[in-house]
Amino acid sequence: MARTSLQVMRDTVFALMMRELKTRFGARKLGYFWALAEPAAQALILSTIFTLVGRNTLTGVPVAIFMLSGILPYKFFSKLLPQLTASVHANRSLFAYRQVAPIDPLITRLFIEFATHIVVYVLIMSAMAWIGYDVWPEDLLSLLLATLLLTLIGTGLGLMLCSAMSHWEDTPKVLQMVMTPMFFVSGIFFCATMVPQQYWYLLTWNPIFHVTELSRDAYFASYTTPVGSWAFLMATALVTNALGLMLYQVNRQRFISA
Repeated sequence: MARTSLQVMRDTVFALMMRELKTRFGARKLGYFWALAEPAAQALILSTIFTLVGRNTLTGVPVAIFMLSGILPYKFFSKLLPQLTASVHANRSLFAYRQVAPIDPLITRLFIEFATHIVVYVLIMSAMAWIGYDVWPEDLLSLLLATLLLTLIGTGLGLMLCSAMSHWEDTPKVLQMVMTPMFFVSGIFFCATMVPQQYWYLLTWNPIFHVTELSRDAYFASYTTPVGSWAFLMATALVTNALGLMLYQVNRQRFISA
């Protein structure tokens, strides 16, 4: 019996996922370890710095948990975008097989990065709970919604950058230049209430800052964000995905023939 197009995509994505996991983690014995160690190390360093200057809590929250609640979403986003940007270009030799569509490698990498983020989040927070921290979020559904919207925004931008890379292969270098300063304006080691109100406009254009603020609002009973906007995130996710899908459709044949 002939398979439907959905079944073909499912089998293709599964095969690509096995290939991607073997390539990314199989060749490096410590591949999975670094996925955990990197955000944990950054949180430890920042927590140590704040502790040395006499700040054991921020907005009534232990510094380590405060830092992790900002670092983990940012690390997810900063790894998701480059992976999606290069997904089509890195797998273009596979498009000789008619079962493989240009969207399949992008979906594959999206699944891998999202699953890795969830696993890393759960493992690190479980370790913090074992140490003795209270890590259970105040509003789990809102925290999950913020993560979902961040994923959708990353997907839309990834589709747009895929199309850009089909015309200009140096797109990942520009992305890297942009993501470096984003670390300092995404609310990782501060929150909106620590910034004078007249400077909020310098931060609220950044959707990652809104995700960080809303995540902390959902996570901690002691913090209420004055600037985080669900409407802004939903509108950003809608616009980026609409533009991304439109550009993908326009450049679909270019992906295959390049």
